[in-house]
Amino acid sequence: MASGDLNAERDRIQREIEELERNLGLAAAASTDVSFSESENEDSELEQDEGTDGGAQPPIGMSAAELSAEREKIQREIEELERSLGPAAACMDVSPLGSQEEDSEEDEEADGRFVMDMGGADGEEEEDLGLPEDSETCLQINLVYQEVIEEKLQELEVLLAENREQQNEILSQLSVSQADKTDGTKLPPSNQFLGHFLKPYFKDKTTGLGPPPNPDTREKMAQGIKSFEDLGVRKWKSWEKALLRSSVVSDSLRRLLQPKLSRVEYLTQKMEKANGMEKQILEKQISQTEKEIEDISRMPDEELIGNREQEHDWEKISNIDFEGLCKPEELRKYWQNHLHMEINKKKWSDEELERLKEIAANHNHTNWDKIAEELGTNRRPFMCLQMYQLFINTELKKKYFTKEEDQVLTELVEKMRIGSHIPYTKISYFMEGREAAQLIHRYTHSCDPALKRGPWSSEEDAVSLIPVQFFSLTVWRWS
Repeated sequence: MASGDLNAERDRIQREIEELERNLGLAAAASTDVSFSESENEDSELEQDEGTDGGAQPPIGMSAAELSAEREKIQREIEELERSLGPAAACMDVSPLGSQEEDSEEDEEADGRFVMDMGGADGEEEEDLGLPEDSETCLQINLVYQEVIEEKLQELEVLLAENREQQNEILSQLSVSQADKTDGTKLPPSNQFLGHFLKPYFKDKTTGLGPPPNPDTREKMAQGIKSFEDLGVRKWKSWEKALLRSSVVSDSLRRLLQPKLSRVEYLTQKMEKANGMEKQILEKQISQTEKEIEDISRMPDEELIGNREQEHDWEKISNIDFEGLCKPEELRKYWQNHLHMEINKKKWSDEELERLKEIAANHNHTNWDKIAEELGTNRRPFMCLQMYQLFINTELKKKYFTKEEDQVLTELVEKMRIGSHIPYTKISYFMEGREAAQLIHRYTHSCDPALKRGPWSSEEDAVSLIPVQFFSLTVWRWS
């Protein structure tokens, strides 16, 4: 039964009870008086007419037994209605028949409470908050939330303490730096950066950058001409070669192990929350991954090095392993063009030189990358070019220098030298058929104006005899 029907039925029963109580009062008055006046009869008729309009009720002339029977009938109807309503009857505030002292205001308040109770029940059905009905469960959830909040508060306190320490350190450093500025001494700081004394020599004090490039520098950059620092070739020491090789092996090993270690860490965290069959599967996966890590750690260096074109973290190798002594690009080029195991460093055979001559002629002596690839002996393009120029190229001059060539070489050195540095490679561009090695040998042994010529003096003879007294005649080193 709907809430509206219950309210209507309740109102009907309440009106019947009120009419029955009024009828009981009128019947008692009629038994004491012998006769009724006409006015009283008219009033009773009016009351009877009003009673018939309000609902079903007995006539005024009904005896006391009939009235009590009617009252019991209504009481039974109320009980049946309560049984049919079931638990909803508890929410209905129906006054008993014997309570004749309740007024209409209390009935209205009861009606209001009934409507509010039924409305609240409907609201709870419509709006479900998803909370457990058990109060003990709600209490446990509240305790868990309190523990989480306490942990977060502790973490925040630790972070705040670390932040305060860092602030104090920064303030102390600032105070020390300000004290140094106020000091009257002009001594340079003890931890001066080494790059302060290197190129570019004129730097901005704030940014540390040098001046912008001039028109000559911009023109060289546009044409792809490199500076003297980039063109300079230094001789690698044995310990540098060994360090570069071990650094590449370590970088390859780290690159292979990093995914495996991350997987083990992920599976370990996942296993802490798992149970049963899932936990056994995770343990099996972890053991398998650890076995793969052991296999990778036992791999020989030849397998770890990999392909010659394989990329490595050259920035890390340059800054950490070599401590900034070599640039990343310099390390990469030396590794890929000279030090890698795939590069053939054996002595050239006669058959290899003959094939090089044929392949170079087919490519018009230009595309040396393609020539080295077709040669198929793991030689680098520069090695092929070098061997061709030294042993195959007939147009390259291998004869003695003429007087004209000596004069041109001396003039070019005087014009192009920068201090003690002589760019022999650039000078070779202006001397057709001569390479840099020939120019170095010719200038240092024949064309250098600092060389002494003519017969030896008596003083020089005396000085040259002194070392002979201490060393054997077979140990000679020209200086």
